Amino acid sequence: MRGDAPRVAALLAACEAADRTGDRRGAEELLDDWAAPGVDLAEGSFCAWAGPEPVAYAVTRARDRADPVHEMLLDLAVHPAHRTRGVPARLLAECRRVAARRHRERFGDGTPLELHTRTHGRQRWLAEALDAAGHRRARGYRGMRIDLTAHAQAHVQTQARTPAPAAVPVLPPGSVLVPFEDRHDAALLTARNTIFAGHPGSVPMTPATWRHAVTGNPYFRPDCSFLLLSADGRQVLCYLLTTEYPTTGSGTADGGRELYLANAGTSPELHGRGLYRAVITHTLAHAKRLGYRWAVLDVDDTNTMAVGGFYERLGARTIRTWTGHVLSVPGGPARAAHPPNGARAAGDGSPTT
Repeated sequence: MRGDAPRVAALLAACEAADRTGDRRGAEELLDDWAAPGVDLAEGSFCAWAGPEPVAYAVTRARDRADPVHEMLLDLAVHPAHRTRGVPARLLAECRRVAARRHRERFGDGTPLELHTRTHGRQRWLAEALDAAGHRRARGYRGMRIDLTAHAQAHVQTQARTPAPAAVPVLPPGSVLVPFEDRHDAALLTARNTIFAGHPGSVPMTPATWRHAVTGNPYFRPDCSFLLLSADGRQVLCYLLTTEYPTTGSGTADGGRELYLANAGTSPELHGRGLYRAVITHTLAHAKRLGYRWAVLDVDDTNTMAVGGFYERLGARTIRTWTGHVLSVPGGPARAAHPPNGARAAGDGSPTT
């Protein structure tokens, strides 16, 4: 099951050379992705092969819950030399069949299913293939970057141009800002699930999913991730968690280290007090002291702070765009249709059919 990782990584490298999206996953990163909860390589992934090399790849990832829609995630790639002759269309059709079967096995017939994926602004070929397959363009995202070497000066200049500067944060009495430690992990997960309850597309994360994707991620940076705790230290009021990847595309051309602002949230009853502003400015200053050149983040275009220019006032500038694509999928048959000729499960060492 693990034997195909180097060859799939080579496929992704060929795609990255053409698309320049910043996706530089190697074999090790792929193996970590394939170990994620909700991924079943044998039943929920496949590659199309040309001789000994994969030319198209897809993995479906089921969610822990449906609330009320099961939003299954899709990761796919097609080699630049094989993006014609209907290969993307056939790949997406197979994704739809596999997703319907996996959904039916997990949730039955009464729960609606949606297939979710994103395209980078440079992946026009994939966006058009998704359009043709009936996926709707549901939401936009921006990748933003802050130059930490100029952050303090830019922030002062921006505030000087602002007629009404933001009020000083009103922190709850006795609250304390601390770096992440494992002893806070359970409280942090509780806070995350509470904060995002009812948010579109969000479902409660289980401890296993949380640990794999967030605080147990090998790229997680606890020394540059901060929590605002209540006076008794038991409740997480606001948090910002960060990661650092070995190579991340647009921020590392000059050799500067790049810190990704990956996860953040504030207790709903404390919105409007500037808690997140206090946590993020503290994090940026600390990252600069640790030698990071850049801070990067992805924001949803419907996010109120993104719309209001919050991140621009911190010196952030847009460096890339993403589009979220969604397909509503009817329930599938109990058994999947046979994949196209030359397709088999990703990671499966069996001969090509």
